[in-house]
Amino acid sequence: MFSKDSILSVEWDSRQESKFGGSLCARGNAIVEFLSHPKRLNYSFVLGERTDFAAAVKETAKNLAEIKEGSGSDSIGVLIGDNLTNEEAALALKFAREIIGTSNIALFAPDDSPLFRAWMDNDLSGLKPAGGKTEGNKRVYLIVGDAFTEHPCTAKGVLEGKRAGRGNEIIVISPEINHTAWFATQHLLCAPGGEAAVTAGLLKGMVENSGAKLTPDLTKLLDGIEWNEIERIGGVTKDQLVRAAASLLGAARVETYISNIFGRIGSPALTSLFAEAATRICPGEKVYEPQFVQQNSWGVYSVLAKAGGGKVFEKLGGSELEALVLLGLDLFSVYPASPVEKALREKKFTVATQLFWGQTASRANVVIPAAGLLEKKGTVSPAFGEDLVREEVIAPPGGAYTDEEFLLALSRAMGRDLSPGGEIERTTARSGSGVALASEWSDYVKAMRELDAAETVLIPWSEAVHAADGSLSRNFNWSDITCPEPELMISEKIAAEMNISGGDRIKVTSEGGELEITARVTGRLPDKVVAATIHFPAVRKLFPWKLDEGHGEMILAPVPVNIDAQGEKN
Repeated sequence: MFSKDSILSVEWDSRQESKFGGSLCARGNAIVEFLSHPKRLNYSFVLGERTDFAAAVKETAKNLAEIKEGSGSDSIGVLIGDNLTNEEAALALKFAREIIGTSNIALFAPDDSPLFRAWMDNDLSGLKPAGGKTEGNKRVYLIVGDAFTEHPCTAKGVLEGKRAGRGNEIIVISPEINHTAWFATQHLLCAPGGEAAVTAGLLKGMVENSGAKLTPDLTKLLDGIEWNEIERIGGVTKDQLVRAAASLLGAARVETYISNIFGRIGSPALTSLFAEAATRICPGEKVYEPQFVQQNSWGVYSVLAKAGGGKVFEKLGGSELEALVLLGLDLFSVYPASPVEKALREKKFTVATQLFWGQTASRANVVIPAAGLLEKKGTVSPAFGEDLVREEVIAPPGGAYTDEEFLLALSRAMGRDLSPGGEIERTTARSGSGVALASEWSDYVKAMRELDAAETVLIPWSEAVHAADGSLSRNFNWSDITCPEPELMISEKIAAEMNISGGDRIKVTSEGGELEITARVTGRLPDKVVAATIHFPAVRKLFPWKLDEGHGEMILAPVPVNIDAQGEKN
């Protein structure tokens, strides 16, 4: 909670029921810098020239109306990010349908969307624990990814729980020795992208040990996956997985956290599904918490779930869309792949609500200075089953507008009043039994074979001073000092074989693009693995645009790369 007396002070939520005991991580405390940041946008822009809000709205309305009349409503697309409240997402949906008349509206959150789909399309709520209540007080924490870096408050509860009793454990699944793995009692060091295979092995080991019953489709899938396939793809032995499975089954309390980020997990949906099933069949108390990258992506997703999306992502790189409305989204920072760059460079009209001036703003025809989520009244949903209603908030800086204010003004300028409020229709109920699991696993196995054959594989690397795609944190003073530009972490073996020293400039090439980057040699990576700080567009561009048309999602996973040490030596 922010003090009304000063925007430069932070008051912790000291209520007993508050999450993480009301404490904030360092990035949370630094949010006051964001609220009064001198680089925050507080003027509207048209074609890069500063103007007032009314003129920017008028220019937007004129262009959208002309495109709608000349090429039809479906030539306009609306992409939404996480900087909208649930109420604003509902208003944006109404705007797309009633003012524009388009079905092309979708959430753009490639890190989180697969986790949402896994939750919605596979109802595991009916799974029963394997056996009776476990004796004792043993706690086991299962963590996929690097939760301590990306969600630092997680570390507080997990480490306190581990130290609360002898025999408590932390099991970490990751392809690198990250900040979370430092504290692991069992580190299941998987192959890049191997998290889905490892969690499948954990679940298989638990079922074989306990006789637990799963859903029919999940049972059929696991029965058809051989242990040698799990070991080959996941990079973890059966003995290790069976030992970890026994720890989970023997715990009086299990807490599972999945921390995905752009391109980390080979199949986030499968990983989430297997990890949730493993947690649910544990006989003790249990907590299952996928930790989302974006702050309100789940809230927006649940509002837009029935919208259909109109295949916006398929159309993005083509000529079908002649206008883009970007709300609460720094598109180029989130995923600067070639179709995104093409869409923003070509003769398409683009209007974007933005917090800072970045590449998205510089390429947009109209830029509207945006209020942040902490400056808006309304509902945000940071986790499944968690809705936070903000009644009292700090006002945005002068000249900045909420997305609601912009949409209402734009609708009026286009000749129709759009009424906010009313009951928000959200899709949060789970359904389905996983009938498409077999084909999804088959696609995953094929992709992992290609990775296994690669000479060098790139995985994302998280830095604690940055958050999400870095579009906000790159503007913080402390991140500019600590991690001002991306670095390439390379294993000691690769460094020795290629005569690379820390500080050398290295050229990295992938199917997605090319980047010259500074090298840092580390002992925290396996032999064939390199990792780059993922909070910079230049690194994200190395991950190629691959669309899963069946699910309407981006396929993000570790990628094969070539590295060239012919840059300047330090």
